Amino acid sequence: MEKNTIELQKWPEHTWNAKRLIQEYLKMANLINYYQGKPFGEMAWSNQIRVKRIASALCAFIGLKEMKEEPVELIKSVFDRWQFARLLEGSPLQEEDRAKAMALVKEAMNDERKYDSLIRNDFRREDPSCAERRKNRERSFMLLVLMEYREKAQQLISHFDGLMEGTVGAYLAVLAVKRSCIEPLQRNNEMIDDIIVLLLGDKFKQSFSEDDLKANYGYPKETDDQLFEWDCDNM
Repeated sequence: MEKNTIELQKWPEHTWNAKRLIQEYLKMANLINYYQGKPFGEMAWSNQIRVKRIASALCAFIGLKEMKEEPVELIKSVFDRWQFARLLEGSPLQEEDRAKAMALVKEAMNDERKYDSLIRNDFRREDPSCAERRKNRERSFMLLVLMEYREKAQQLISHFDGLMEGTVGAYLAVLAVKRSCIEPLQRNNEMIDDIIVLLLGDKFKQSFSEDDLKANYGYPKETDDQLFEWDCDNM
């Protein structure tokens, strides 16, 4: 039975921006990875709708009016954890955004000397004729590491979601873990998500209302309340 780990999170004016896309994807990433290559119809109905929402928003960002692939396959074709080829080819990264991403990396490292040393040694070996290829390679490796970490972190963050009952001791232990470990992790993940969003490139600077997605990109019409009710009855 699929575990429903969806957190209720409000977004302004029912809008999808790149950060929401990433965070909604991360909530479903484990399930999406599991169903890659498997019949989409075998997934629980409520999770099919959640995955379709992500696929619809992704279509809007990459400019794909008609979804010819199954939602899982479409999502994995863009967020392929090893190559990101479709993303790199279709969504260029401006130098200004690269610089912003690297500034956040430097801040997160909190080790200016180590950062400067790595950057200096990397560029010292630079072959000008291969500069763009090197930048794309480093962009893909950064996305690989950051996305892989965020998928694992999301599993940890959502570990106790859906806990319905337990002893007082168990509940106190869960609260201790959430307050001391999970909440700081969630705050720190915000910076990682900001870096990922910058690395996604130009195509992901847009935002789309849910009404626009419904009208043009096949966004499901089912509401959160309908999904919640179905989960209560079936999960």
